[in-house]
Amino acid sequence: MLVRNGDRYLFIRQNKPGGAYPDTLHIPGGGLEPGETPIEAAIREIKEEVGLDIINVKPVDFDWDTVPYKGEDTVLIFLRFSAESESLRAVPSSDAQEIVWVRREDLASQAHNPPSLRFLKKLELI
Repeated sequence: MLVRNGDRYLFIRQNKPGGAYPDTLHIPGGGLEPGETPIEAAIREIKEEVGLDIINVKPVDFDWDTVPYKGEDTVLIFLRFSAESESLRAVPSSDAQEIVWVRREDLASQAHNPPSLRFLKKLELI
């Protein structure tokens, strides 16, 4: 879920040893729990990972990638959403080592993982 507050966009640095896309910024997100819709899961994941309430949640599209994850090749499927936050007071959870708010003009200079880079390009942010 790409979360915007004014001209800033929310990313995390993950805190998962052996996780996918090391040393890059991540758009926060996660998996579906039983009985959840994708939008409900996205809202819950943002609340769990960074402690933010979000508004104006909009589905954008989907993407996928195959990466080594926990020692084996894994297909990751990304249901991509955009949303807004009225607060910059994000707090990292156990999944997030660090919260990073990036201004739009600085997005292109950051180390993004390939799916995030494709999403930012699709949204014409870089």
